[in-house]
Amino acid sequence: MKTKKSVGPVLSRGAINFLMCLYAVLVIFPMAWTIMSSFKSTKEFYANVWALPKSLDLTNFTNAWKTADIGTNILNSLIIVGASVVLTMVLAAMIAYAITRFHFRGAGLIGKLFIVGLFVPLVLGTIPEFLILQKLHLYDTRLGLILVYTAYSMPMSVFIMMSNFETLPSTYSEAAMIDGCNHFQVFFKVMLPLAKSGLVTISIFNFLWEWNDYIYAMTFLPSATKRTLPVGLVKLTSMAMYRTDWGALFAGLVIVMFPSVVIYILFQNQLQAGMNSGGIKG
Repeated sequence: MKTKKSVGPVLSRGAINFLMCLYAVLVIFPMAWTIMSSFKSTKEFYANVWALPKSLDLTNFTNAWKTADIGTNILNSLIIVGASVVLTMVLAAMIAYAITRFHFRGAGLIGKLFIVGLFVPLVLGTIPEFLILQKLHLYDTRLGLILVYTAYSMPMSVFIMMSNFETLPSTYSEAAMIDGCNHFQVFFKVMLPLAKSGLVTISIFNFLWEWNDYIYAMTFLPSATKRTLPVGLVKLTSMAMYRTDWGALFAGLVIVMFPSVVIYILFQNQLQAGMNSGGIKG
């Protein structure tokens, strides 16, 4: 006797596939149009903004690099974002390991405080951070912005690393202790490599946020010579509107988004593995 196939699951899969395709179009089309526009001249923009460029001319990228001093902005971003990502990764891993592996009074409370920090709007700390950096003479310094990024990244990073360390069996650390390792050796040589997926996850999340941040970079680092890439892009935007050099503006946008796209493509598998192993499943 033949059984009727359920129509519900088929429709559900079809609806999900349709929504995913629609979402992909909404994401890919603006990126493709931005890249296409970065090769067009101003005359081509006024003629037809949707038309393909006549040639793959890199003049717009050269103009954006020279006009907005994007080379200096990129160097500043690499120094600040790189230092803050590494500092956050080390501190978050050490804190999460101590909370999950050492049984001391207040460990649970400390872990809950970091979780509560996930729900605190970051904008609430702008004025206190501004006053603290001024008193410590760290305002308008790269070190000051590095510390700000590190502080703001800690709640999410500690939460993810706590979830990762909780999934690791304690037999690894116990075996290392029996072999004569101290706590630091167990952490750096045994447990930290096992939590690599979590480290990759927090590194990618923090990099994407800090690389594209404008508010805190503009607030805590206003000097022209210390501008990060998003702040420099805003300068390029204002200059492009006055000079009507739209090609240079879109070239600057491509330069800003290129590292984020490349990093996500290269590490998407590790990112998904880190989120799954850390218990953050969609």
